[in-house]
Amino acid sequence: MNKQTFQMSAKKMTIACGILAASVSFGASAFAFSDLKGDPAESKINALHHKGVVNGVTTDRFAPKSKVTFAQGIQFIVNGLQLSPQTGSSTVTASTYFDKVKDKAWYASAFLIAKQNGLTLDPTVDPNAAMTRIQFAHLLTQALQSKGNFPVTLMYADISDGGKLSNAEMNSLQILVNTHLVTLEKNNTFRPNDAVTRSEAAVWIYDAAEFARTVIAPDDGTAAPSQMMYEGSVTLEKAGDGVNKATITVSDLPNPGYGLTINRIEFGKDKTAVIYFSITKPAPGKMYPMVISKGTVVTYLPEGYTATAQSLTANPSSSGSSAR
Repeated sequence: MNKQTFQMSAKKMTIACGILAASVSFGASAFAFSDLKGDPAESKINALHHKGVVNGVTTDRFAPKSKVTFAQGIQFIVNGLQLSPQTGSSTVTASTYFDKVKDKAWYASAFLIAKQNGLTLDPTVDPNAAMTRIQFAHLLTQALQSKGNFPVTLMYADISDGGKLSNAEMNSLQILVNTHLVTLEKNNTFRPNDAVTRSEAAVWIYDAAEFARTVIAPDDGTAAPSQMMYEGSVTLEKAGDGVNKATITVSDLPNPGYGLTINRIEFGKDKTAVIYFSITKPAPGKMYPMVISKGTVVTYLPEGYTATAQSLTANPSSSGSSAR
């Protein structure tokens, strides 16, 4: 598949811990782990440890090739991305949502915070089970999206071993690949069903935390107030071998200062795609004529796909206008 670029904004994306393998620690340390000599991830892992983000399996060993359990992985994500607990919910516990998470377990608060921040965890998840690379990547993307908006120029990556991923998992992986938080391996493989290692998880957390700190804009509720009233139409035209250009148009913007941005694209079955868009507000301090205006934004799709445009905050029953 040819790769074409398109603009995308991915939308939404501290706890005490036990002294256990891969648990997060708030105590900083001045030494380097002894089993990371020559490991490409050595500096990032030690940096996380020095900041009090990750701990070792012993006082001086990190065990970089060991598998990450769900308990460890959720702890990594929650603390690494500094997800916050929901206020006013002191009576709700982890066992309310998860059958196998005991409320006194060292990882219980991490599971509760993950749930409160919108991470999609199965209620029957086993905290001691190993996490796969795609499970960790999918949850990491959701954690990033919970932090706010992050615009990115996206190339649709042809992931050779991603054929059995769900649409949601593929969307998350596309985001991580194109923000350079995850790098594909030889022949564009990701090894989605392999267990994620402590080294891999730590590096992804380190890079994601830096990305969140430097790129993500917090959700401050400044979206256009009547955004859910806007309807977008899609027109498709051939842009190259195997690729179509998709132009999304909204015709009833309040003035020329308003614009469009693409938030994400979801690829479904039978070569269908939903292009989610939102309305951007005029630049502060500028004056625009009060005339109804048209806004457009362009993205690219694989040839043969039909497309539907939908406002990100539109009523879920609204399907928008489609094109083939």
